[in-house]
Amino acid sequence: MTARNLSFTITRTTPPDLPTAIRTAVTANARAFLDPPIANLGHRGIAKAAHQVTRWLDRSSDPSRDLPQAATLMERGGTGGSLFRALYRDFLAESATIVDDENLRLGHHLYADIAPLWTEVAHHITTAGETHDPTHLTHAATLLTDLAARERHAMQVLSNL
Repeated sequence: MTARNLSFTITRTTPPDLPTAIRTAVTANARAFLDPPIANLGHRGIAKAAHQVTRWLDRSSDPSRDLPQAATLMERGGTGGSLFRALYRDFLAESATIVDDENLRLGHHLYADIAPLWTEVAHHITTAGETHDPTHLTHAATLLTDLAARERHAMQVLSNL
C-alpha cells in the first residue's frame, strides 16, 4: 500500500554493499510474498483472484468498460500483473550479474516464463469484457491458478539466497 505524503532524503555518502543489499531485498520480498498479511496479496491473492475472476462479467454493471480497464491496470500499472513481473524479471537478471547465486539465476528464469503469462491473463479478461464470453474468464482463472503455483515456487527459490 502507498504511504501518502511520505518522502525520503538519502544522505548516505558511501555506496552500499550491493550484493548484500540485493540478497536482503530479494529474500525479504520473497518471504513477504510467501506469507502475506492478508489473503489478497502474494500467491494467496493470485489464487483468490483465480476463484473470483470467473464471476466478473456478472459483478460488473458495464463489463465492456470495466474488464478491459482492469486488464489494462494489470498489464501496465500497479503490481498486480505483468508490469511488476517484467520489472522484477529484469531486476533479477541485473542482480544476477552482481551476485553469483544459482537460486537468483533460477528465479530470473522462472520470472522470465511467468511475466508473459500475465499478459495472456490480461488478454483473456479484455476479450471477456469485449465479447461478454465467460469462456475467456475461465481461461484467465486457469492461468491464474497456474501462476499462483509458479510464483510460489519462484519465491521459494528466491527466499533461499
